[in-house]
Amino acid sequence: MNKSYEQLPEAMITGENSLRFSFGSGVEKDTYYKVRKFCKIAEQHSGHYFQEIVPSFHTVTVYFNKELTEPNEMIERLLTKWIQSKEEEAEPMERKLRIPVCYDDTFSLDMDRVISHTGLTREEVISLHAGHTYTVYMIGFLPGFPYLGKLHERLATPRLPTPRDKVSRGTVGIGGSQTGIYSLDCPGGWNIIGKTPLELYVPERKEPFFFQAGDQLEFQPVTLGEFHEISKELASDPEEIKRFIAD
Repeated sequence: MNKSYEQLPEAMITGENSLRFSFGSGVEKDTYYKVRKFCKIAEQHSGHYFQEIVPSFHTVTVYFNKELTEPNEMIERLLTKWIQSKEEEAEPMERKLRIPVCYDDTFSLDMDRVISHTGLTREEVISLHAGHTYTVYMIGFLPGFPYLGKLHERLATPRLPTPRDKVSRGTVGIGGSQTGIYSLDCPGGWNIIGKTPLELYVPERKEPFFFQAGDQLEFQPVTLGEFHEISKELASDPEEIKRFIAD
């Protein structure tokens, strides 16, 4: 049996109509594959029992209709389906994205703070940040905001002691051991190291949310001139964002 299935997730009743299934701790790609697989199984066999299925980095919370089923019955049902699922289905298909990021001084407001904390040069910070493939583990806390993993450990930098009142959408930051992109203007305390010209959330676009859980993305450094050129192109035709999907 595939190692992904040797150990059942830990099931816990978390409320009168909610269950949580835990696949360990930490931010690991293999763990997240299990989370996504479990969500797919739950969706396929939910029928009219489930109200909502909520994944995180390493857990799945299921909200069910308490009038139609008992918690222990639902746990048994889902764990049985998990055991029966085919191992070749364990790893869902992924999209690969190339995200242009401008690390120019115009946008990298906290680059010096990251350099001071890590002991790296500016070039090393950019090289490490852009030279890695990240998994989109989930979308939140803003519409379209991607939680990414894993950041290179040498780049980890504590959040700002005092958050900014406003961080502009498209801003790329480092917060502790994570990196992410602000999808909307909002307050924020992550260290700002760059900005992407891509609009991650556009309600009028055919697909309003650019990122999907499970996406694999790489940051591609661009110059300030290239940043403005891409911004202009996307303002003219928001659907052109699709060209940053590698496959």
